[in-house]
Amino acid sequence: MKELLIEKIGHSEINEVAGILTDAFKTNPAYSIIFKNKNRSEEGLLWLFKASLTLNNYKQILTRVIKEKDTGKIIGTFTLIPPGVKNGIAIYSKIGIPCFISKFGLKSFVRILGLDDCNKSSLTKSMETSEYYYLSMVVVRKEYRGMGIGSYAIQYIIQELISSNPVCGLIGLTTQLPENVTFYSRLGFEKLDEGFIDFKGDRYYNYNMKLNIPSNPLKR
Repeated sequence: MKELLIEKIGHSEINEVAGILTDAFKTNPAYSIIFKNKNRSEEGLLWLFKASLTLNNYKQILTRVIKEKDTGKIIGTFTLIPPGVKNGIAIYSKIGIPCFISKFGLKSFVRILGLDDCNKSSLTKSMETSEYYYLSMVVVRKEYRGMGIGSYAIQYIIQELISSNPVCGLIGLTTQLPENVTFYSRLGFEKLDEGFIDFKGDRYYNYNMKLNIPSNPLKR
């Protein structure tokens, strides 16, 4: 495996990372139902991920980028949201909502706002607690998959939490892809449940998973 760096996302990197996320999620069963006009769905998803990255990194940097050490090329990303983190309404003025609605319609905007809440609500119900780290938008560029980079990133997340003073002992995630269930299971995650989620007249299949963060042996 190539030598890698994992760093906090920089503001100048948001557009590139949004493009990586768009390429990865454009065929995802959940994200593909947001935009009824399929000819503009890729453009809409790009806006969605730019907005998500802006919101998730406004008060504190929660997104990491995975880079080749020798070239500095961004080859992957992930976002880990601690429990209790919420964005105030004022931040939405920074992401160009009126422009989005004029391009893609109010219904698409409502779907964008609802999808993540829908997934997280399902996960919270399965976790039986709202106190967990929410792992989302984990992506490795297509041409770099199968090299152990995704596993390296997840192990990095776990070790970083172990060595810090985590506010809780759980990581939770949702995924719509069965191959991701296999991937996360190999890394110690437990599948909590699975099934269809009904979302504004559409439905998609979803899996909820969790990981108990191991304790730090040095703090025992």
